[in-house]
Amino acid sequence: MDIAHVARRARVSTATVSRVLNGFPGVRTATMARVQRAIAEMNYVPNLNARSLRAGRTRLFGLIVSDVQNPFFPELIDAFESLASDRGIEVIFTHTNYDLDRLHRCVRRMIERSVDAIALMTSEVDEAALAQTTRARVPVVLMNQGKLGETYPNIAVEYATGFREALDHLLALGHRDIGFIAGPATLHSARGRLNAFKAALRSHRLTVRAEWIKSGDMRVEGGRAAMDQLLARRVRPTAVLASNDLMAVGALQAAQNAQISVPGSLSLIGFDDLPIATMVHPPLSTIRHPRREVATAAFNLLWRVLQDEKPASCPTLHPHLIIRNSTAPPQRLGRR
Repeated sequence: MDIAHVARRARVSTATVSRVLNGFPGVRTATMARVQRAIAEMNYVPNLNARSLRAGRTRLFGLIVSDVQNPFFPELIDAFESLASDRGIEVIFTHTNYDLDRLHRCVRRMIERSVDAIALMTSEVDEAALAQTTRARVPVVLMNQGKLGETYPNIAVEYATGFREALDHLLALGHRDIGFIAGPATLHSARGRLNAFKAALRSHRLTVRAEWIKSGDMRVEGGRAAMDQLLARRVRPTAVLASNDLMAVGALQAAQNAQISVPGSLSLIGFDDLPIATMVHPPLSTIRHPRREVATAAFNLLWRVLQDEKPASCPTLHPHLIIRNSTAPPQRLGRR
């Protein structure tokens, strides 16, 4: 049985059946229902390999993330894969572990698998890795990659809004001494968050104190070590922001180990709004990263490219503050 049998049963052209099978737009609802009914009645199973050869497509997308163990990425992966599944596209994904050499190998393996497109949702990326996709004519989309986003499609995440909201919240509580736990300077996203924090301080005419900025490795252990350094100082901040929730959790652990009350003696704000932010005590105030929206924008852009449609302009997405129980007025204002 082939597609022609289905077309005769549904009283449509083979091209119409193909459009329904491939999820292409332009088929009227009633016609689509008739084709789908014919497929079900005839128990028709399309030959994906044959269709791929004829169309020059594998109906396979590649998704590369930085760290599959980092709870930042599962929601992004799930959203991207769900959209692909709805379109009859399979997704293969891998991770770089924040390693540029490994990124090059990941991109090469995706191209060797003949993927139709690649979503590069990593904190680290360089032009040499992207050049592989250009030579292979494989569409690619990036996540928040600054200058590279001027050359390649890029889903931008504008950090300034979230940090401005966080600073507004802390200042309204009475905080003026505010520290920061940054990520590695080698990561573009970590540099972007640190710069947004500094800009938010300056916009409120607060001094950027280098001794109150410590770096971690984006993991719980790194946040714990960075907070230990801040707590060891004779004069220390009354509030601390972290570049991600994992390091904020580590900072919370360090404070509790030092018998410093959060939020009674120290306020904490994370970044990302991971599930873990609501699982600790107290639940973390945090800046919510729009991960699902990033995945949706990335998939939709690649899908339009493969349909030979004019790509939509790449959106800029905005994180926003989520207030929970890890922030309160500093002790000198009477909250103990």
